[in-house]
Amino acid sequence: MASHATTEHTLAPGEIAKPNTGWIWKTFFVLVGITAVEFVFVFLMHPSTLRNSIFIVLTILKAFFIVGEFMHLKHETKGLIWTILIPMSLLVWLLVALVTEGSFIGEVLQNMFK
Repeated sequence: MASHATTEHTLAPGEIAKPNTGWIWKTFFVLVGITAVEFVFVFLMHPSTLRNSIFIVLTILKAFFIVGEFMHLKHETKGLIWTILIPMSLLVWLLVALVTEGSFIGEVLQNMFK
């Protein structure tokens, strides 16, 4: 039989393992960077659909990064990731469709009673 070499450092009794905080700081700086870009777009652009779209896309990107890092979704199998992403994208599509149709129906009703 082949012997397996372990690369893990075994701790002596009573020894506390050194915390692995590198990934937390990386995540922190990525989220700070995305938030800074959001602030730049919000405060430097005039209110428009483009500004709102950019802000929404950056917010969704930040949400996916948070879910991937802190809920450990990026370490899961691809099947589980797709079972979460596909219904979520369909839900976003439904929300956009309902808002679009709702505003259209509101305009039709408003013009009908003039």
